[in-house]
Amino acid sequence: MEYIPAVSNMDTQNNINILVAEKALELLKKTIESSRFEGIWKKKEALQFSDLMKSDIMAIKFSYAEKENIGEMTSPLKDKIKNLQSALGENWSTTFLSNAKKENKTSTKMGIAKIIFAMNTLYFLDKRIKQDNRYGVDTIVGKILSVSKISDSLLVCNVDIKRAITVLTNDMSVKTGDIVAVSILPPREFYGQVSEGMFCGIHGVLKIEGEIGSIAEIPIEGYKETVNMVQDFLKN
Repeated sequence: MEYIPAVSNMDTQNNINILVAEKALELLKKTIESSRFEGIWKKKEALQFSDLMKSDIMAIKFSYAEKENIGEMTSPLKDKIKNLQSALGENWSTTFLSNAKKENKTSTKMGIAKIIFAMNTLYFLDKRIKQDNRYGVDTIVGKILSVSKISDSLLVCNVDIKRAITVLTNDMSVKTGDIVAVSILPPREFYGQVSEGMFCGIHGVLKIEGEIGSIAEIPIEGYKETVNMVQDFLKN
């Protein structure tokens, strides 16, 4: 008799990637609801698509599916994200930011960053599950393009991760050209600057090697603050 290995289904109800995606969807809806973006876009349609994603996430969460089938299960979610992008409009992030009044620039940047974080978290959910991601967010190889001091203990860094993001850090030793591991986290604001991630470190920011935009490989200890930030996100 031919041996057929047992199939192990995932505990999708407690999978950290699915829990983070569920919370990211809440963030997406709240951000769209409260937004005051200047420009031509279809806010009502955007909200409708964010509402429809809820049933997709619930179907995944309570599916106890096999890992191999997760791509098929997340396909409807990806379709709705594409529709949501269409509702936001062509070059929506650039348009919203360029149209924002001076006094609204920071809040507009924050709104844009939250939407990008949420959509990416949802769109690439299947990828993180298949990679057995244990942290719920992507940690990516990035290159610091520029560093500016905004206080005695805080730097703002422009970082290339195959797209441009801003990261604030209190490690005053980082410099332009450093290759670092960046955890992509829910955006936060400090001193009027929006931070879209956090540099991973062990007694200081880790300097690593790797292809820009690829998944970073670092010691488990380097994820300590990432774990704390993700848990805070899930609680709040």
